[in-house]
Amino acid sequence: MLPEMTLVESLLVIRRLVEMSAAVRNPLIKKIIGYFFLNPVEIISCPFLEGQDCLIYPDRFFGCRSYGLWSRAYYEKLAARDRKAKRYLQEQWKDLSVCLPNKIVDFKVSYCPWVETIRPKAIDDKTLLKVSDRIQAISAHFSSRHQWFARRYFSDLSFLLSALMFGYTEAVQLKFTIVRDMVHSENRTKLDRILKKLPDLCAELT
Repeated sequence: MLPEMTLVESLLVIRRLVEMSAAVRNPLIKKIIGYFFLNPVEIISCPFLEGQDCLIYPDRFFGCRSYGLWSRAYYEKLAARDRKAKRYLQEQWKDLSVCLPNKIVDFKVSYCPWVETIRPKAIDDKTLLKVSDRIQAISAHFSSRHQWFARRYFSDLSFLLSALMFGYTEAVQLKFTIVRDMVHSENRTKLDRILKKLPDLCAELT
């Protein structure tokens, strides 16, 4: 699952994508864009996960770094906030005559109690919140588009890459069509056809 991220975190990953060979990059970008279109109707693993390995591990997002470090109580609080946001989105989709599956809306990643820190001192919630605030401040400092990314793209790298590939409005319209087709008939032919024809996004950007 892709966590929320700051603009600076997303740009670090885009830089890593640009540095990859086309043979590695193109299938990966297709997975990321596929994630954007299908995440309202399917439980999809993180596009950067290959087997047991993370393809961007040195530049992984704070949400990944902090997983397993939050206290159980605070993690459950985060999960409840996430489910509340997804239920709100479910109601918005209903206004478009699309009913998202409850199993997707109610899904949450289980709490992980097995992560251990290298140092003997445990990392507490207060420390993690300070780190999160610091990352937000760094992103805002280095880019005037920090809030733009959060508001326009909901801090979602897959949305940003899809908009770069298709255009913002076109990406949103395509998502509606693909999600509607999946909900009504489980038909993903349109998406498969789109992904098959995708050009090398990074080559176009450079």
